[in-house]
Amino acid sequence: MMSQAVPKEVISIYNNALMLSNKGDFEQALSEYRRAITLYPQFLQAYNNIGEIYSRMGKSELAISHYRKALEIAKNNRVLLNLGVEYYNRREYQVALQYFLESLALDSDFLEGNFYTAMAYFNLKNYSSAEHYLKKVISIERKHEKSHYLLAYIYYEWKQYERAIAVLDAVKDIASDKAFYYKYYGFCCYHLGRYEEAVSYLTIALESNPNYAKYKKYLKGLTYEKKLKELGDIDARIREMEQRLIGNNASIREYTRLSMLYIFKGEYRKAEELLLKVTH
Repeated sequence: MMSQAVPKEVISIYNNALMLSNKGDFEQALSEYRRAITLYPQFLQAYNNIGEIYSRMGKSELAISHYRKALEIAKNNRVLLNLGVEYYNRREYQVALQYFLESLALDSDFLEGNFYTAMAYFNLKNYSSAEHYLKKVISIERKHEKSHYLLAYIYYEWKQYERAIAVLDAVKDIASDKAFYYKYYGFCCYHLGRYEEAVSYLTIALESNPNYAKYKKYLKGLTYEKKLKELGDIDARIREMEQRLIGNNASIREYTRLSMLYIFKGEYRKAEELLLKVTH
């Protein structure tokens, strides 16, 4: 993103500022960037980097003002993205979207611009537009994990369970958020009538969640008779646990047991609602 014809002295100052910033010495870095701007007032990159430092310091207004100064020099997709992200982080999604789309007008294959455009539409509940830009991201970077997750969520909301599974399958080998991955995979399976798979994937999802580190797969491999022996009167256990939930006295383990009891009985919607609640 370096401007053309920047004097060598200014480039040297700029590189020193970068080094200071990377070391976390923000005040000295800011001082060096300002010195570079004094020597070369059209230094768009220095204004952008000052904005990024202020953003990292939590000073959003100062970040925005410096991004705007950079854009007064020239339109730049990275600066437009950074400006949009400031508004996005403030949940001003409609304003952010304008800047993301403007960044794409300069470069339609700008990966971050496409992803944040999708995210803005997603938060505005415009899932059709979000889908379009998520597909664009994946066309640029085939294994973009977050885009696959968001697409799976959208297809799940649209009740297009086969499509959601296909999207999740594409990143199965790199999935880092196991709780999310197996939760939605499991729910899709039971909506498709693949109940044994649903139980298996939902169990993995629960055990992948840090909150369930101590939970044991006590249902796995048990016969129906052994389940009844271990669990006792299933309906009574469900009623008891539901009462504890009403009184907010249930433990994480009991939430887990109740969700699995629902699955065991075939009450998959109740299981889904409960698991979504406690795994968010």
